[in-house]
Amino acid sequence: MRTYYALGGDSPIARSYFATTGEPGLPTPRPGQYRGGLLGSVRRWYHGIATPPGEKRNNIHLPLAGDIASSSASLLFSQPPALKHEAGGQDYLTGLVDDGTHATFLEGAEHCAAMGGVYLRVTWDTDVSDHPWIDLVPADAAVPEFRGSKLVAVTFWTVIRDEGKTVIRHLEKHIPGRNAILHGVYVGEQDKIGQQGNLGDFWETAPYAQMVTEGNAITFPDQPKDASTVVYVPNMRPNRIWRDLGPHTAPFGRSDYSGLETDLDALDEVYGSWMRDIRLGKARLIVPSSYIDNIGRGKGGIFEPEREVFVPVAAMVSGEGTMGQQIMAQQFDIRWQAHQQTVSSMMEMIIQMAGYSGQTLGIQGDVAQTATEVVARERKSLTTRGKKITYWRPALADILYGLMSIEQSVFHMDITPVRPDVEFPDVVQPDQLELAQTVSALRGAEAASVETAVAMTHPDWSPEKVAMEVQRIYDEVSLGMLSRARISLSTTPGEDLGQELGEIPGAVGATDIGSQVEQDAATSDTDQDSGGQ
Repeated sequence: MRTYYALGGDSPIARSYFATTGEPGLPTPRPGQYRGGLLGSVRRWYHGIATPPGEKRNNIHLPLAGDIASSSASLLFSQPPALKHEAGGQDYLTGLVDDGTHATFLEGAEHCAAMGGVYLRVTWDTDVSDHPWIDLVPADAAVPEFRGSKLVAVTFWTVIRDEGKTVIRHLEKHIPGRNAILHGVYVGEQDKIGQQGNLGDFWETAPYAQMVTEGNAITFPDQPKDASTVVYVPNMRPNRIWRDLGPHTAPFGRSDYSGLETDLDALDEVYGSWMRDIRLGKARLIVPSSYIDNIGRGKGGIFEPEREVFVPVAAMVSGEGTMGQQIMAQQFDIRWQAHQQTVSSMMEMIIQMAGYSGQTLGIQGDVAQTATEVVARERKSLTTRGKKITYWRPALADILYGLMSIEQSVFHMDITPVRPDVEFPDVVQPDQLELAQTVSALRGAEAASVETAVAMTHPDWSPEKVAMEVQRIYDEVSLGMLSRARISLSTTPGEDLGQELGEIPGAVGATDIGSQVEQDAATSDTDQDSGGQ
């Protein structure tokens, strides 16, 4: 169900999942609809109700859950995180932000919010790229092994052939700490893994057959022992559903809409009722049987409302009414206000229970606001974002450390693997006028240097660009002070002022100022002598 909601709510998929059985045309429910427990409750949901024969199925899905997952990803990775480390590898880390790594993080965050967690793994293929890259695997396509709260192994499975009865699967097992990745292909059935086959027998797994070195394992002994090729990122903890199933399930994260499945189903029911009112509110004409054209024996008849001319006959009109009175128009009222208020109220409740503010998903609309007002309105969303960052930051540092280790051990790149410092940018950028006032107040109170002021005003600038701007400011200050010195020191060299300017980077020295002032004084005396003559 979480996959159904998270991936946009494809109604055909939902109908196939909830489809009834029995003879064609009869709304015979599945036996599961009468059961208790989880299966019975799910079968009795709005999308599990059987459609009566002859009726149009109007089960419409409102993909609010998918919008929640997408908004969660945007809060985390709408802007790429800053990767920094003082020990080394800074150029490599800076380059990672510019390629598809940022897009992978954004996609993984959406899966994580919907499924409760996501796996990030290091992948490489020398036939495709000269560098490894980070790939993601949804939580429902892996079988993890935890020791306490640490991931000690995980097996990813992929169906490469589905021939009905025979199913061929590719299994990929990552073992952190052993610096090994196991690959295997298994020929089995729909519900059985089957027997292990040969990797080289299938083109999907043939490249792995050339890479394995020890049996069915790919090893890299030069990689550091604490470097892992896979990490698990939980969405948020604890998992309320599996908390009592033992310690082995404790590390799993929970979905953003865990516990909201029935509310989302009820929202679909209200929205479907709204669409049903619209369908029933269409104008319809009730006409006598004599107005209907017979289309054949056993095929019934039709009434063509676009026909401009009807040929009346004596038996056409029954009773005392005229022909116009025989045609009755029927049009029901559409209760759009009641439906709209109910849908809006339920959406706000679901969004709030998922941990977000309505402003984040556009419930209040796009209104011009200051940064302070935005933070106040989206405080709940920003709090949830802060919680998720606590799980994403160490996981990103670990997987980037593993990526750099593969670059060094497999691709022999001259870098030193490091765990970078992952800094998430502010999701709400301050207003420029407000920011300028803040910087001015700090500078006036002598609580911030010029470098700090420039960095605050331009948070997206690199340290090198900030340093260049600071140097320009010093240069402009030096020229301004030199100009004032020429005016105020027209007769006496200002040694103290020259020494002060000499301490400013890029400023002229005291000797230059003294010489300039002496020249100005000499010129002034010459002008006076000439005037006297």
